[in-house]
Amino acid sequence: MTIDSDWTWGSVIDAIGGTKGVAGGLGESASTVSGWRSRPGGIPGKHWAAVVKLAADAGRTEITLEVLAEVAARRQANNFDEARA
Repeated sequence: MTIDSDWTWGSVIDAIGGTKGVAGGLGESASTVSGWRSRPGGIPGKHWAAVVKLAADAGRTEITLEVLAEVAARRQANNFDEARA
């Protein structure tokens, strides 16, 4: 299933409480979560289910596993294209 969205790792983090909120919800440091905004892999897959739960708890039910997978795929494709250029 393809989801065409404007979501980015940063916008997902912002939508569910920002860096500090996500860090607290996942038991990670704020610096770790901040790094996910720009690292090629974004939010590690092991955290996706918890991120979706945090999103639902924040009333952002549009943030689903499918959306996270789409963001990851888009980031991977963009990094691949940039590496070839």
